[in-house]
Amino acid sequence: MNKNKNALITGAGSGIGAEIAIILAKHNFHTIITGKSISRLKKTEKKIIDNGGSCTVVELNMNNFVGIDKLGLEIFKRWKKLDILISNAAILGTLGPIHHQNNDEFIEVLNVNLVSNHRLIRSLEPLLKNSDQPKAYFMSCTVANKTKPFWGAYSVSKASLQHLVKIWSMENKNNNLSISIINPGKTNTKLRKQAMPGENSNNLQNPKDVAEKIKDIIFSNKIYKGEVIDLLRSKMD
Repeated sequence: MNKNKNALITGAGSGIGAEIAIILAKHNFHTIITGKSISRLKKTEKKIIDNGGSCTVVELNMNNFVGIDKLGLEIFKRWKKLDILISNAAILGTLGPIHHQNNDEFIEVLNVNLVSNHRLIRSLEPLLKNSDQPKAYFMSCTVANKTKPFWGAYSVSKASLQHLVKIWSMENKNNNLSISIINPGKTNTKLRKQAMPGENSNNLQNPKDVAEKIKDIIFSNKIYKGEVIDLLRSKMD
């Protein structure tokens, strides 16, 4: 069904990114997985291979903008195209009064959550347009749309990311490149635990279940143009 198809998933060492990579590999996509922890990526790779899938592991910190550019070049050399982009990598930073946040940390959060996505878009748009059915998905969150105190750089970065993606989608309104923003909702991930330590995980979604919902979106025939898809509410804004 998806012979010779490929997908790039950032932040695929654990959580939602890892589960999406595993699911896509089961559907015969060659998965290119990135993350800053090679040991976690290897665990994802093992699950993919154990299920009969194929995978390329790329150790990459999203602060490494030159590395992102090189990744696009290497994908071009090997496949000449990219069918699916899942931009999932993100960091939280410190939650607290915004005037307390360290400036270097503030910039790091913006670099990883926002600027790296500009580099991905710049590097990968030509590859996506070489695909018959190109699709790009960007993971976001509730605080991108609902202003809350103490969420600092994380909230700013995700709100700015959504604006970036919507601009990009408008620039591609006359082609079949599907671009959307996904808000998975409260999910039992490392980032969630960092933001909400002590929270009862029984009240959170399982990353595998979230990935299944995203899979249904990926395999739908709908072409999105910058919509925000709220998985918990099952609606688009």
